[in-house]
Amino acid sequence: MIFIYLIMPVMVIGLSILIASLHMVAPDHWTPILSYSIGKKLKLRKTGFISFSLGMIHGIFSAILSFAIAIVGLYFFPELYLKIFAVALLVFVAVYIIINARHEEKVEKNTEIEKSILLVSVIPDPAIVPIILIAVVYGMHFVYLTLSIFVIVSAVALLIVTIALSRVLIKKLATLTPKRIDYLVAAILLGTTIFVLV
Repeated sequence: MIFIYLIMPVMVIGLSILIASLHMVAPDHWTPILSYSIGKKLKLRKTGFISFSLGMIHGIFSAILSFAIAIVGLYFFPELYLKIFAVALLVFVAVYIIINARHEEKVEKNTEIEKSILLVSVIPDPAIVPIILIAVVYGMHFVYLTLSIFVIVSAVALLIVTIALSRVLIKKLATLTPKRIDYLVAAILLGTTIFVLV
């Protein structure tokens, strides 16, 4: 029994690292960054800086959202409402990207519209709520440690995934216009809503 109590913190940290790493493999995080990089013809170092920064912001927002949900408790914020909120947010962003992609045809150079696609990468999600609920057993300092590790690993994971994929996919993605990649991002987000609903 004591062994389980001692090994549990290691498992909690390990799970938070695994969730942060696997989550950044999702196309809705790296596709917008690669889309923006191709459109702007950015160097790998700049793409890496953007992906690390957005991964950090996503990790922070997700940690805050997850922490708030864990504190409020699932009794006051049922899973059904969480799904409805997630689906509504994903659909809103997908429609927004499609409208911007169509608008880009009429506007030759609009940096704000091009940059708006990067917001997709920072949309928070409550993936780490169960980990927080387990971590609370070991005190709030451990919860903060777990969330900090989650944020750092999210940033590093998105950096690694984006750089690795940019080397592999850059030639194939370069043949697509930024508008088509915007549509691809929107399609991925709408596909994600189906996954959330199931």
